[in-house]
Amino acid sequence: MLSAIPNEVNFLDCTLRDGGYYTNWHFPPELVSDYIATINTLPVRMVELGLAGKPESHGYFASVTSSKAEQVAAGLVVDACVMIDAKDVLASELPIPLAVIRLTEGLMPGHVTTIRVATHYSNLAACRNIFAEFSHRGFGVFVNLMQIDAATDAEVETCLKEVRRIDTIDVLYIADSFGSMKPTRVQELISRFAGRIEPDIGFHGHDNRGYALVNSVAAATAGATWIDCTMGGMGRGAGNTASEQLLPLLSRLETSKERALLEHVLRHFDPLRKQYGWGSSPAYQFAGSNFIHPSYVQKLRDGGALSDSAIIRRLSDLRGDERRSFANEKLSALIAQDIA
Repeated sequence: MLSAIPNEVNFLDCTLRDGGYYTNWHFPPELVSDYIATINTLPVRMVELGLAGKPESHGYFASVTSSKAEQVAAGLVVDACVMIDAKDVLASELPIPLAVIRLTEGLMPGHVTTIRVATHYSNLAACRNIFAEFSHRGFGVFVNLMQIDAATDAEVETCLKEVRRIDTIDVLYIADSFGSMKPTRVQELISRFAGRIEPDIGFHGHDNRGYALVNSVAAATAGATWIDCTMGGMGRGAGNTASEQLLPLLSRLETSKERALLEHVLRHFDPLRKQYGWGSSPAYQFAGSNFIHPSYVQKLRDGGALSDSAIIRRLSDLRGDERRSFANEKLSALIAQDIA
């Protein structure tokens, strides 16, 4: 399998964005400084500095502006991007150009070269003008198709047709939002898109079922030329493909640089892992296998009051659309249940 991986795979490290789901997008300055210095030694093509346009109640990296990017990434030698949630634009009463301007106020091309737009696969057509607005402003446009593992063949075909009608997407990501995919499914989706659209293909894995690394390798062998990773696998729910596992496997990483990377993870991210407890588990595996939004498990695991067995029993009560969309009121109902 590894012999089939193309040499031009690009790695995007999204620790400060996906890891922020545990820290509310706050990271200590020393961690960030060491992170930037470490990234500069690695074969990473792009770093995701966080989100844009989230409320002030969230941390520093939830509302990245050009001035923040300049402060944080002044010494960064690779490209930087931020992510927006398409729902934040589509839900606005303003015309899309004005909604985009308001959401990304203070963000201009410079240290940040690219905007990643996360959208549910069913909203791809509705996002056409969002992509066009960012492209017109001089940003590269990456698109993450969320929850696409739950799409029917007909829905995947609709996505393919829509992408072919849009000329402002630079990279289209298959995002394993539920952590539900098996390698065969990853290869099926990547291959289906790679041969029929102009944009490059990317893959964003989650580790609910423990498949993030093998799925990332499967994506690369099937034609994906962008692969996401995070330090220590830190990310929402069970987390992501770990940078320290992926980079030595798919690149010619020197031993000294691998050691420095591992030491960086041990110094900064192992303590965070012990504090927040991300990683594959029976509860996350059950959620991944049943297309259940990972935030339910993450929130139910907070504080360690509930065992994985109790969490699985609670998740079993979710039905239909309740599973795929996280809702605080439904979470409250699950928490209120007596432990059987």
